[in-house]
Amino acid sequence: MSVRAPVPDFAGRPDFDSISQVEGGEARIAGSALAMGARVFVENRLAVAGLVVVVFMFAFCFIGPLLYRTNQINTDIYNLTAPPSPQHLLGTDSLGYDVLGRLMAGGQTSLEIGLIAAVLATTFGVIWGAVAGFVGGWLDQVMMRIVDSLLAIPTLFLLLVLAAMFTPSVPMLILIVALVAWLIPARLIRGETLSLRTREYVDAVRVMGGSGARIVLRHIIPNTIGTIMVNATFQVADAILAIAALSFLGLGVPPPSTNWGAMLSDGVSYSFEGYWWLIYPAGLAIVITVVAFNLIGDAMRDAFEVRLQKR
Repeated sequence: MSVRAPVPDFAGRPDFDSISQVEGGEARIAGSALAMGARVFVENRLAVAGLVVVVFMFAFCFIGPLLYRTNQINTDIYNLTAPPSPQHLLGTDSLGYDVLGRLMAGGQTSLEIGLIAAVLATTFGVIWGAVAGFVGGWLDQVMMRIVDSLLAIPTLFLLLVLAAMFTPSVPMLILIVALVAWLIPARLIRGETLSLRTREYVDAVRVMGGSGARIVLRHIIPNTIGTIMVNATFQVADAILAIAALSFLGLGVPPPSTNWGAMLSDGVSYSFEGYWWLIYPAGLAIVITVVAFNLIGDAMRDAFEVRLQKR
């Protein structure tokens, strides 16, 4: 197998390809590619700020309850809608729950559903789109017409129908959000696959007797990793918004569990009474977290585009 000679950069040092092809055309991201992508990401101050916010939100939701202990199971009828005080830093809600502790517990549910649903949706969508694009023909037509038919249905309407058909719970909400969210990555990866399946290394694997499954799993999908990672980041933000919308409409997890959307829905009922602590904390948590994930996704897209331009 011939090896292309390194091309010297302006400083006279060799600069190997960011992505090198090993035997059979398998994609391998070299260390220089990761360093380049990391450098582009770090240079984006908004993305770094978004990453800090996401890390803070995870620490707040999962470590915070260990430091700030509250009772999120039993109601306290003697402290209903109490304003912020040293005993309750963000006051209490209409059932006497500590709002700050409720915000942590609700964040755990929102982040868990968002992350797991995004992983499931991205994984299934990637496999669906890669198989459809690689096989082509009538199978591609059938698989993508299914995607087009589901995309024609408004997302919120589809979420409401699915949520109304099944008993709300954390696992069920994860499946419901994932069933709606896999459509976009399927279309994106199918488009990438249509281009990748004509590459020389794919033809070389066919000549060497490689199966279609090996080509898809070891060559097609790894070469779309940039699109996958960027889309997965946006999927998390979309999933958090979706579960917030369902909970706002009363189709969230049953009490005493909660999430940010349910907290916001309950707080809106008291907006005219001036109980701001029932509305703003949950609303700000949703907005800040979603914006942070979107900023990270934008930076990752820029990083991978720069890496691909250097190939």
